[in-house]
Amino acid sequence: MYTLPRILIAENDLSMCATQLKEFIDMYDEIPYQMIHFLTYDINYGGRVTDDVDRRTICTILDDFINPKVVQDGYAFSSSGQYRTLPAGNQQQYVEHIRTMPLAPHPEVFGMHENADITSAQDDTLRLFSAILQLLPRNSVAGGKSREETISECARSIQKRLPEQFDMEGIMKRYPTVYEESMNTVLVQVMQA
Repeated sequence: MYTLPRILIAENDLSMCATQLKEFIDMYDEIPYQMIHFLTYDINYGGRVTDDVDRRTICTILDDFINPKVVQDGYAFSSSGQYRTLPAGNQQQYVEHIRTMPLAPHPEVFGMHENADITSAQDDTLRLFSAILQLLPRNSVAGGKSREETISECARSIQKRLPEQFDMEGIMKRYPTVYEESMNTVLVQVMQA
């Protein structure tokens, strides 16, 4: 069975949002920001987010990116003004501007406070150490299992308890995530969660 990596899930959501944005811009004389915000927040991404604080955070971040001011040259997406809209130009001008941006973006590019980097690093470290501690033997008795045996046994135990994976490739062929069939998107998102 094939499962989509997490990055592809996000890319599917992003691709759907981009498709909807283009269609709404082509379809309406005035850009329907509220409708685009709703589809992005409640439909495309919101189906996977169940925590109220996370949902509120997503909604607040989208407010900065989906509003009438984003079409103005120089609109700042962050308080520092480092991330802003550019005047219309050609591909080379955009590429040159992108090259001036930091390789490791600050949290502000995502609408987050700079402390988000610290919190994220702490969470990653705690999860890593927790996993390491769970894999280490609880005690060292002469003639006991080796570290590798303990880890292998733990991995086999976890694998036995996992439910069977969905045939994501087959499901995506049968129910493609296309604009005209929004319920297919919901189905795929629920199966990937």
